[in-house]
Amino acid sequence: MIGHIPTDLLLAHARDLAAAGGPPVPESAREVTDLAVTGPVEIYAHTRAAAAQGTGSVLMSSGGTTGRPKLTHVPHGMGLERLLDFWRPLRPGDVLLNLFNAGRMWGSHYYMQTLAEKSHCTVIPSGPYSPEEVAGWLEMFEEVGVNALAGTPTGLADFAQGVLDAGTSIPALPVRTIIWMAEPWTGNKRDLVREAFPDAGLWGNYGSVETWVMAANQPGCDETTLHLLPSQIMEPDEDGALLSRVGDGWTVPVVRYRLGDRVAPATCRCGRPDALTVLGRADDSLTLRSALFKVSELIDLVREEPGVVEAQLRLTRSTDSARAASALTLDFTGTAAPEAVRARLTGEFYHLAAVARQYPDALRARRVSRLARIERTNKVPAMVWQESPANENPANERTEHERTEHDEKPHGDRKGENAA
Repeated sequence: MIGHIPTDLLLAHARDLAAAGGPPVPESAREVTDLAVTGPVEIYAHTRAAAAQGTGSVLMSSGGTTGRPKLTHVPHGMGLERLLDFWRPLRPGDVLLNLFNAGRMWGSHYYMQTLAEKSHCTVIPSGPYSPEEVAGWLEMFEEVGVNALAGTPTGLADFAQGVLDAGTSIPALPVRTIIWMAEPWTGNKRDLVREAFPDAGLWGNYGSVETWVMAANQPGCDETTLHLLPSQIMEPDEDGALLSRVGDGWTVPVVRYRLGDRVAPATCRCGRPDALTVLGRADDSLTLRSALFKVSELIDLVREEPGVVEAQLRLTRSTDSARAASALTLDFTGTAAPEAVRARLTGEFYHLAAVARQYPDALRARRVSRLARIERTNKVPAMVWQESPANENPANERTEHERTEHDEKPHGDRKGENAA
C-alpha cells in the first residue's frame, strides 16, 4: 500500500458514495480490500451528477481513438487548490508557454491554462511547434518574457530542437521551469531539453482524465519517481493499481478505482514519503502468431541497440483476438541498421525467433525519419495498430485504421517518469 488513509474514514467515504449511487458497502466491510473495485462508469455518474448541481464542468474524455470515449465532468477549478499545496511549479509573474494541444476533449492544455490562472501567471496558449517553426517565434517569446514551458516530452523536445537549430542569432529564453506529463521521457528527448535549457527544473505530474492529478515530482526528485498526493492510497495490483481518496477539493471522489497502470512503492532521493514508480501498462501483453510478449520489454530492448534513438511497434491485427497481431514491424529512428535491430529482437526473445523462422514476413524492423504520433495529443505511442498490410504507411503518416492502446493518460506516463 502506498499512502495512508484511516480505515474508518475510508469506509465512511465509501458509504457516502454508495448513497450517491456508487457500489454498496458490505455490512461486514472492515478493510479497504472488502470494498468493490470501481471503474469509468462510476466516475462518469458521480461527476455528471456533481456538474448538474449548478457548479458546471469541463467535459473531458480519455480514449476514443476507436470506440466510445470514457467521459468525465471535470470541475472548472480542476482541483488546483489542493494540488498547489503540494506542488507549485509557477510563481506570480511567470510567463508560461503552453505547448499542449487544445481541443478534442483532451485535458492537458486546459489544465495548464487553469494552473497559470491559479498561480497568477501569464500564459500563452500556443500548442506545439515543429522544430522548423520555432525560430520564427523566438524573438517574440523573448520579448514577452517566456520563462516556463509546459508540454509532453515529445513537444518539449521538438521545441528544444528548434531553439538549438536557431543557434545564437536569437537571444536565449531564460527558461527556469519545465512542466511535463502525458508520456515518459526518452533519453534523447531529455538530453535535447537539457541542452537547450540547462537552467530549467523539471516538474512532472501523473494522473488521468478520470482521476486528474494523483502524484507529482519536482527538481530534486528522481525523474522516474513520483509522490502520491496526501489523503490518497494506492494499492499495487498486476491488473492495474487501485486508487482511493478522501476529503474535499478533488476533481472526483474515488474508492478503489482501477487504473490502467501497474505501480510499485519506491524511494526518492528527495526523502519525501509515499513515493511510487509506474512500471507500465497493465494491458501491456500481446501475442504475435501466438508468441506472448510485453510491448514495454521490446521497446526497452531495442532502445539499447547502438544507433537507435526511439522505437515504436506497428502491429497488423489478427482475427484471433483484440490483443493478437499477425505481423509486427519495429519502426525506429536513428542510424542503426534494420538487420541489427531485428537480430536484437530474435536474439533476446527466443519465442519471437521461432515466429520469425516460421513466418519470415511477420517480424520486421524499419528505420524511419519520424515515428507516428497521436494527432489529438502529439504523443508518440508505444504501438499503433493497422488492420491489414495494405494500410501500412510510412511511420510519419497516420491512417484511419491506426490505433494506440496508450492514449489514455492526459497527465500520466507509462513509466512514471513524469507526469499527471
